[in-house]
Amino acid sequence: MKKGPYLLGIDIGGTGAKAGVFTIDGKLVGTGYGEYQMISTVPGQAEHDAEVWWQATVKAVRDAIRDVPAEEILAIGIGCTNGLVAVDRQGKPLRPAIMLWDQRALPEVDRIKSILDSDTVFDITGNPVAPGAYSLPTILWLKHHEPETFRAAYKLMVPGGYLVARFTGEFTIDHSRASTTLLFDIRKKEWHQPFLKALDIPEDKLPRPEPSDAVVGKVTAETALLTGLRAGTPVIAGCMDTIGASIGTGVIKQGECFVIMGTAARVSGPLGKARFDSRFMNCTHVLPDLWLYIGAVNGVGSSLRWIRDTFCQMEQGVADLTGGDVYDLITAQAAQAPPGSKGLLFLPYISGERTPIWNPYARGVFFGVTLGHNRNDFFRSVLEGAAFAIRHVIELLETDNGVDIQELRIGGAAAASEVWNQIIADILGKKVVSLIQSHTEVLGAAVLAGVSQGVYPDLPTAMEEIVVPGKEFQPNPKAHLAYNQLFPMYKKLYTEVQHHFEELAKMDLPQVWITQGKQ
Repeated sequence: MKKGPYLLGIDIGGTGAKAGVFTIDGKLVGTGYGEYQMISTVPGQAEHDAEVWWQATVKAVRDAIRDVPAEEILAIGIGCTNGLVAVDRQGKPLRPAIMLWDQRALPEVDRIKSILDSDTVFDITGNPVAPGAYSLPTILWLKHHEPETFRAAYKLMVPGGYLVARFTGEFTIDHSRASTTLLFDIRKKEWHQPFLKALDIPEDKLPRPEPSDAVVGKVTAETALLTGLRAGTPVIAGCMDTIGASIGTGVIKQGECFVIMGTAARVSGPLGKARFDSRFMNCTHVLPDLWLYIGAVNGVGSSLRWIRDTFCQMEQGVADLTGGDVYDLITAQAAQAPPGSKGLLFLPYISGERTPIWNPYARGVFFGVTLGHNRNDFFRSVLEGAAFAIRHVIELLETDNGVDIQELRIGGAAAASEVWNQIIADILGKKVVSLIQSHTEVLGAAVLAGVSQGVYPDLPTAMEEIVVPGKEFQPNPKAHLAYNQLFPMYKKLYTEVQHHFEELAKMDLPQVWITQGKQ
């Protein structure tokens, strides 16, 4: 058995629960993962079984601490994606969790705007009235469409707070996640009573807001039996996944910026003043005098995964036979195409888009296809489209918000792709630094747990000691020049086709499949 002390970080993501045990200096000594599936039986709806979250977390934790003495774990931090789960007094879910990708609450956005002034909402919460990324429309959907569940709910929880409740019996929400409810005063850090009253939402159905690094409870005896943890181990309020990623990437000063490349991408960094842009998500930071902007880009990893699943059965077969990575095979082909993919542009809006256009009806577009284009060009254009979307966000930060960004740190799955990192550097014209530590969100949650126990003098010191930058990618001037010609067209293309997206989405097209020999 290994000797500690250790810190345990957990992250509830879109496809699975991760757990990581770290030494005080940030070395990963144990890891676990439990996978789960999205539930989407109706177009536009996206749910998770929150009970399966718990089962996946128990599995991940048991695997992570297999070779670690439970008594050596000092504290536990939990990060999470966004969603809404109604629970009873025991913390058990009353229905599947409604996730951030869900679009059923779109009509509730108009209802909110008819009751509350949109500018006032933004002034108080730092965020715009929008579905999916924010909890309020989903809360109102539940209230109006499933009133029996709403009445029965003891608390309306986010994924991280839900897990904290299962670990400790305490019903809390950390300040960063509370910032994405549209009911939280982002400066005073408390529920905004006038909004609750106007929308008839009882405050007692909301969890208790707490700072991310505050100890809110201890592991119960029941949870200790399930997980193998020591009963009484402190558990902190935790944080949204992007806060964890900020810590795990070592980004803590205004002007520093990181992007986590997963199914979606989050372009994020600290703000020194509570001056917010409505095209971004905004939340509290762990440090009291900082806030965090988040440019949420939907179609990044999801676009490449769609390419894999739709066109790359051959590459997948080769990867399965050789034990290689199918994405390495795809990006190697993309590297054979020239910068700009011979004038082939891709709008990566295959699942709508958040920052900066906030259009749930947006669709993916390939533009400029000719007989001269091949597979390599299509693969590269998808990588470039995602990088153009990131540049679009960076441009807004620099031109409209006065944030001077010198380099971009990259974490997540794409941090391992040299081809994609180089494309991003070339499109941005900035240095890109990949992060060696791939478990950025889990590490960040664990470090916060350490801060709660006084393990580190302060958070900046902890980040400086723990985060290890990886390879640097400098922009190629010739490639950057080519991309500078294409980027204005990339932005203009959306404005010229956007009016077709909602029209297309609302068409009543027959769902007919014609098989060979049958009509």
